Amino acid sequence: MCLLTLLLAFNSTEAQASSYDKAYAAKTLSVKSSPGTSYKTLGKINAGATVKVYGGVPIGKDQGDWYSYQQYGWSKIKYKNKYAYVKTHELSFANPYNWAPGVKSKIIKEIEKEYVSKKDKTKLVKSGVTGNQGYYTMYIRFDGKGDWHQLVVINCKTGWYHG
Repeated sequence: MCLLTLLLAFNSTEAQASSYDKAYAAKTLSVKSSPGTSYKTLGKINAGATVKVYGGVPIGKDQGDWYSYQQYGWSKIKYKNKYAYVKTHELSFANPYNWAPGVKSKIIKEIEKEYVSKKDKTKLVKSGVTGNQGYYTMYIRFDGKGDWHQLVVINCKTGWYHG
């Protein structure tokens, strides 16, 4: 598949993406060396502490064989000056609709490669907040004509999507 021209409504915050997304620990967080429950625990972050999020992944590295309803995303943070990971659903985000750094461009490219042709047009629309994480719906107009159709729903904190 080829690249496409996205018809996305970028606001100034999107155009000048921050280097981190601000969140708070909704509960005491277990900090992991990699995104997954089986990885080394580096320490804890107390409930209420400010957490800077530098990225996200849709599922843990060790969750590939899990049922999809059991899988969840992980947020990349800095802990003792090194990158580490915490469960995304245990964070409370200052703005649920801010994209975690690096997530938007990576996931849009992945979706385009898989599902969108050169002539198609797409757009993103805010579609709701679940567990303090914002979701966007990507719509597609096939061959750039006709009605808009729902393609996928994307979690802007982790890049998880489903269509």
